[in-house]
Amino acid sequence: MDIVRKQGVFDHLLMLEKAGTTGQEQKQDHMKELHAAILTLRTKKEQLFAETAALKNVKDKLDQGLPLEEEETDDFMQLEQFLLKSRLWQLKDLQTAYHLIGGYNLIESKQGKSVCVSFRTAFEGVHLETYNLEMDLTRTVQIRRHNIPPCVPLERLVKDHLQADFKTFLEILSLHLNALAGRKQQILLIKELIGTVEIIERNQLCNFLVFMCKIQEETEATVLCTLEYGDLTQCLPTRVTIESENKTLAESPQWKKNQVLLMESPVHSALLTMRKLGSIV
Repeated sequence: MDIVRKQGVFDHLLMLEKAGTTGQEQKQDHMKELHAAILTLRTKKEQLFAETAALKNVKDKLDQGLPLEEEETDDFMQLEQFLLKSRLWQLKDLQTAYHLIGGYNLIESKQGKSVCVSFRTAFEGVHLETYNLEMDLTRTVQIRRHNIPPCVPLERLVKDHLQADFKTFLEILSLHLNALAGRKQQILLIKELIGTVEIIERNQLCNFLVFMCKIQEETEATVLCTLEYGDLTQCLPTRVTIESENKTLAESPQWKKNQVLLMESPVHSALLTMRKLGSIV
């Protein structure tokens, strides 16, 4: 019985020794794998540093207008692809953000060498016009074609923002288009909702509006309102002028309140409120 017991103890010790040896071997194998992975990553890191330095050298030469060496041609092609992908990634990130708020949509075209931007305008929850432009992303960003209204200062926005910052350019252009659509819509709503208000003058950009209102108390008396929109990215005026042959009326406390109302509310909403208050018919 003692012999059997001793044999069992020896077998158990041998099993533990074998398990320890196997665990040590597995640990050593794992360390070797980690060491190999570190060497691979280090090699890739050095390669990326070298490629980045070569691309920076090519970019510096291009920016300075210097000629490229023959062996730098491949680096130039790689730089173009890198810049193209970078612009596409930036625009796709912008698309994700602005799609959520209805600003604009981006559609990649011509194998990623250009992108079509669609600007959807709206006012008070109502969808209005949609404008489109196609941008060439190769080398320098350029606008190929568009249907942006001529009154929008597109050339100035391109000069100020397009090359330097996609995001700023698209944001400001979207603000201009939405504000223009909003100002136009307000004029249409005046004609639809308040038939007694006569539009005297307006321009294509809808940043200058003159209309005449009839006064409740005196059927012959009128008030001339002039609205100027100094900020083309907004739907509200920056200046409101009230004129009337009746000087006392134009300077009255009620019409001072109406002047503030026209400054702080969409013009059709302000006129509807003024009619409810009895200031106009």
